[in-house]
Amino acid sequence: MIPKTANRFSFRVRPAQPVDIPALMRLKRLLAEGENSLHAVRATAADWLRDGFGPAAGFTAFVAEAENTETILGMATCSQRTITGWSGPVIFLQDLFVEPAYRKHGIASALVARVASYAHDLGSPIVELTVRADNPAQSFYQRSGFAHLPHCLTYVLAGPALGALAERDKKDLALAS
Repeated sequence: MIPKTANRFSFRVRPAQPVDIPALMRLKRLLAEGENSLHAVRATAADWLRDGFGPAAGFTAFVAEAENTETILGMATCSQRTITGWSGPVIFLQDLFVEPAYRKHGIASALVARVASYAHDLGSPIVELTVRADNPAQSFYQRSGFAHLPHCLTYVLAGPALGALAERDKKDLALAS
């Protein structure tokens, strides 16, 4: 965890710890506000503790902190998933956020590099991310080496459609019994 110098301050990237949960939650809310999706953020501190730091952790988080003050300036969260037929987990970069006052100082690049290192150490063949079509960070991702796959589309099943399909399966199970 070599300190990086960004203009007038130094920072370092390190694995997040349970004590960082309030800062992680604050950054997640700022990210969601910027995407007009704050309504979707439901996780509590207990959820973050269980899902990010418990024995069956479902995600990994890294933070960038100011070297002298230990103030958290940014975060990256990622999770692993398995794709049948591939060797090694795929690392899915879920969240990348840097406090607006500290952008353009290399913090996001350092966080992405840490995620890439994590993926490489796990034997992951790729780091994947999904961004909104209006996300201004797309050029940053491309400069970082991410490639847009125009032949891939993201579909989601959610809300009433999810509930209706799940209910249909329950009815089909009841009929089959």
